[in-house]
Amino acid sequence: MTAELNINVGDSLATAQLSPCVGGLVRTWVDGEEPRLWATPDADWLLHAQGTGKIARTLQGERRFREAAMLSEGGATLLVQSRFPMKTHDDGYSSAANLVRLEPAVPPSASVDDDFRMLLAQAVRQCVAKDEYLVVEKGGWDAPNQPYCMFSLTPDEKTIGLVSVVETAPTPVGAKIWQPHIKPGKDVHEVSAPATPETLAAVPAIMLDAIATWGLEPWDLALTFGKR
Repeated sequence: MTAELNINVGDSLATAQLSPCVGGLVRTWVDGEEPRLWATPDADWLLHAQGTGKIARTLQGERRFREAAMLSEGGATLLVQSRFPMKTHDDGYSSAANLVRLEPAVPPSASVDDDFRMLLAQAVRQCVAKDEYLVVEKGGWDAPNQPYCMFSLTPDEKTIGLVSVVETAPTPVGAKIWQPHIKPGKDVHEVSAPATPETLAAVPAIMLDAIATWGLEPWDLALTFGKR
């Protein structure tokens, strides 16, 4: 297994931020190196693990975190560690890990849009369950502040409930869902509604509508999480 996955004793591993793994492809960002796009035979496992809060995270700004993995020196394997260590019988701790095989990038499969929507839905559920917020933005260790699209829950003082808020910048010109919510002269725009199962289920579509105006591929992006 180890030899097959090109990890050998003495190999160095570097922390790599991950793009959404959609359409069978994933991009990695290692600090100080050029980003690299990969195909992976283990795309289905990685897709279903991302956005669930189970993958180890790395710091991205103050109290903001991104999912990350360890990229092997040869670039043929990702070591994806669990976010939460487990206590061992000798009162120590260990972290479970999965090995994800990497290969040269090929054209993506036709599932890109469905995969991305599913991944955002997973991330939204994770945020609701763990009181977090989600930001979709450009990947990389030195990512700019814009464009971005953020989902969060905020208290509604009138109903003592929660409001689902999706915020984006810059103005999502041409985005159909966003048109009624664009305020002239403003750079930041939001869509909000009482947090119900129906409105939360609509969040991925609202976010994707804004993201589609950026002229970026899913592998140019990253998911950033933080505590609300």
